Amino acid sequence: MGGVQGGDHPGGHTGNRAGARVRPIRVVGLGVGAHACPQIEAAVRGADVLCAGERLLARFPGFAGERVVLKAPLDAALDVLEARRAQGGAVLVLADGDPLHFGIGALLARRFGPQNLVFSPGVTTVQLAAARLGLPWQELPAVSLHGRHDPAPFWAALWAAGQVAVYTGPGHGPGELARMLLDMGLDGARLHVLEDLGEATERVRELTPAQALELDFSPLNLVIVHAPQEGLPRPVPGAPDQSYSRERELITKWPVRAAALAGLRLGPGQTLWDVGAGSGAVGIEACALLGRGAVYAVERDASRCEMILGNARRHGAWQLRVVQGAAPAALEPLPEPDRVFIGGGLGQGADVLRACCQRLAPGGRLALTTVLLASLTTALEHLRALGWAFELTQLQAAHGSPLAGDLRLTPINPVFLLTADKPEKS
Repeated sequence: MGGVQGGDHPGGHTGNRAGARVRPIRVVGLGVGAHACPQIEAAVRGADVLCAGERLLARFPGFAGERVVLKAPLDAALDVLEARRAQGGAVLVLADGDPLHFGIGALLARRFGPQNLVFSPGVTTVQLAAARLGLPWQELPAVSLHGRHDPAPFWAALWAAGQVAVYTGPGHGPGELARMLLDMGLDGARLHVLEDLGEATERVRELTPAQALELDFSPLNLVIVHAPQEGLPRPVPGAPDQSYSRERELITKWPVRAAALAGLRLGPGQTLWDVGAGSGAVGIEACALLGRGAVYAVERDASRCEMILGNARRHGAWQLRVVQGAAPAALEPLPEPDRVFIGGGLGQGADVLRACCQRLAPGGRLALTTVLLASLTTALEHLRALGWAFELTQLQAAHGSPLAGDLRLTPINPVFLLTADKPEKS
């Protein structure tokens, strides 16, 4: 149950009060479940304005003051709270669990400033879920997918800890999480789905992804996903070429990939375009360096796109999205990149390179590889016309192969690696 600091405020009408003292907004976590402790009931009685979602407001039918419903868009409700506080009213905001743990607290702090708020946390859903399962939770990361379209926080936490608690939401419920796990090849993962915690309808189930895919769940649920780290594939720079499915020998060889990744100077959280992705090997290995960043592997051939998806799944490259289409048109809907790698598409002229340079973020970096002198000439002419600083390296490597009981060096084709920096905005 939530705890409340301080004494009661006298309730009453919130009109204009000459010289009224402006009090901080109290933000109280109710904990989990249908019952409020006496301290919370006293805080409600002492409030002039009670603000919460409709479900929580319904727990206090006897409240006689002004009710403000928290619903999207939230600005209208926050404007009311600001006005009532300025009039000297006692404003109380109710939330589930701890308001500062994936709750309304962060938004309130941005709007009103932490110095104008008094927080009283309750037991969080994750805390209660761990108690139901007898699960130590000091090393259990928690993420919220409520209202999010990007599941990157989920994958990052799962790969880092082998387990993650998920506050679900529309489009990211237990069934959708199960589908994501199956698509990544994690059939052996386990899901604990905890529904209606603290209510009479509470239910706790342990499921495989395949089982969760076939079931319905209460909208009030939390999911704890377990996927032991030793079973999680992870991308690594310089993986053997043989570990990738590829069409004929259409793959950037691993020594060239290693040099290209170094030339890109990747950092955590960045967005990379891998244009003309082929097998996807460069983008997949980039995932090892990008943390919660994203890779968009752009490839026009449908069969290669399927191949890239399989390679990404096999190597655990959860940050990679496959974009089927021909550049430059396929690049238009993509988010602005911090880094661009071009492994193909220069044979038809400078259109692809031109589009990549235009969309690259200021201060971003581009790398391209080619074996053709004409493609290299096209790229150099374009970068010189832009006035960008660039570096050109020719890469030559050879593999040891057996011969007459000894080894000989089998060369791979020489490759040009061209890197360039886009100037910062002036």
